[in-house]
Amino acid sequence: MNSRRSIRLALVALLTLVAATLAPGAITGAGAAATAYTDPLETISASERAGYGLRWNAVTPETTANLDSKLNNVGVTEVLESANHPARSCNAAERGTLPTAPTASASFCWDTGDATTPDWHPQSITSSGDADDDGAWGTNRLILAGWSYVGTGTGDARYNTVRVAFIDYNNPAAPKYRWVLLVTPTSGGENFARVAAHAGGMAWYGDKLFVSGQQGHTNAIYVFSMEHILQASVNSSAIGKVDGGYSAWGYQYVMPAIGSYSYDAGACTGNVNTAVPCVGSLSLDRSSVPNSLVTTEYLNNGTKGRMLRYNFGSNYLLNSSSASGSFVPAVQGYRSGVGNMQGVLAHNNVWYVAHASASSGVHGHLWRQTTTRSVATCGGTYQCWAEHPESLTYWQSTGQVWSLTEWENLRTVFAVPLSTLPS
Repeated sequence: MNSRRSIRLALVALLTLVAATLAPGAITGAGAAATAYTDPLETISASERAGYGLRWNAVTPETTANLDSKLNNVGVTEVLESANHPARSCNAAERGTLPTAPTASASFCWDTGDATTPDWHPQSITSSGDADDDGAWGTNRLILAGWSYVGTGTGDARYNTVRVAFIDYNNPAAPKYRWVLLVTPTSGGENFARVAAHAGGMAWYGDKLFVSGQQGHTNAIYVFSMEHILQASVNSSAIGKVDGGYSAWGYQYVMPAIGSYSYDAGACTGNVNTAVPCVGSLSLDRSSVPNSLVTTEYLNNGTKGRMLRYNFGSNYLLNSSSASGSFVPAVQGYRSGVGNMQGVLAHNNVWYVAHASASSGVHGHLWRQTTTRSVATCGGTYQCWAEHPESLTYWQSTGQVWSLTEWENLRTVFAVPLSTLPS
């Protein structure tokens, strides 16, 4: 999730050697006891979880209102009505990346330009099935997919810029979509700049959209509102305030952040499971009481990644417990033996995690995990999930789990029934 394709391909030789010397699902960590994907979840103690809290940082209402006054504030329906990218049926190569077990109940692929670009990578997914328990946002059913810009790498000025595909799914036979660029207000709402985030996870709850940040930074999760989607007034290659109005690198719509959650203990550290965990992926759990947000971190094989739960409170934001009203505790936590976790889903006290192989042409795993056991979800054949899979989301009203795949020329969006996964 946090590496470009070229970096992943460089790992193939090493992973091949590991695979040749270990049984399926078995992994080891240097200086640590042997770890296996089949290990049950390990419970994280309350004392340790206390160091994994988040802190809410709101954009002031005055700043949000000021930026709103500069541009036309549109709604989800208007964005969908302007959809200018028709999705298409997947070709043979793309269909080959779909899970072999269970079988996808729905799938589609991006238009040719988005399917093949090396500059943008799809990372995260959510839907109106998260936003409201009836599965719709008003009269619309739609899917949101977050893409992260990789360009020429970390030195690229736009690296980790995020755009979101608003996919009109009112007619499942003919999805279409429009891009919306994620931004953050600056200068008290007089201007805006890009949001820098990997967007490895995304969840839409009520009017709020939660998007995960990036490794090594203080911001864990950015928050946006469906009530604040603004239309750029100038079409140019610039971003922010320009002569004659505001531009967004040629994108017609922007969503300005209304706040963010930062790590209370400071910046997170990637690939170290004893430091502050970086939010890699996240999703909404509507089966919990109260509803909650679950997260996981992306760690290499042999290092048990942490999965955490944060409860929702009022106004579709996370529940704060401190006197200041800004601290959000992790109310539950586990360590998973599954490496390379790209997606996480919790439902009825069962956790599902999607693993991705770094090798080209190799499918990933989907694991069902509890504190008593961990099993692959495809009858004993581990590598039967999607190829290069990303995050997970559950559309409760339809009973479908949605996900998407990442690499260029092999990008799909697909669903499988939750009922086909072990319960």
